[in-house]
Amino acid sequence: MSPLASAFDKGSESGLPIPRWVSLKGDANLRYGPTTDANIIYRYQHKGYPMEILRETDGWRYVKDPQDGVEGWMRSFLFSGKRYAITKTEPFSYGYDNTKKNQILVKLNRGVHTSIKHCDSKWCLLEMTLEEEELDFWVEKKNLFGVYSNEIIK
Repeated sequence: MSPLASAFDKGSESGLPIPRWVSLKGDANLRYGPTTDANIIYRYQHKGYPMEILRETDGWRYVKDPQDGVEGWMRSFLFSGKRYAITKTEPFSYGYDNTKKNQILVKLNRGVHTSIKHCDSKWCLLEMTLEEEELDFWVEKKNLFGVYSNEIIK
């Protein structure tokens, strides 16, 4: 958790929890300050990329990139509430048919991007297209960026 916020903070503009996970709607610039004049740190070109909002002010969000930890400012309209995850375990994570780990459906390298269908207390049901086929599988939360360990998503 960020030293900027506690588990009970609400955003001053949105009223939503701070910190929280969101995803990018499309191309977006991460900037050093909350103004379009501020220098660009990164340019993201990946729709659905998860970002963690740490603070919000005047139409801007102070965010953290889950993979490398870089922080900066982005405009609030660049985000969606649709949830996505990125695998974080080296060298790979497993996607199972259920939470009892009966059958491995997929072996996922670090950095694989998927959409989140829902999460229980320890697992997330993820969805991705593989060879033009929709595939649903379960991955343990501890192996994912984009969801908190105590978060339930329905």
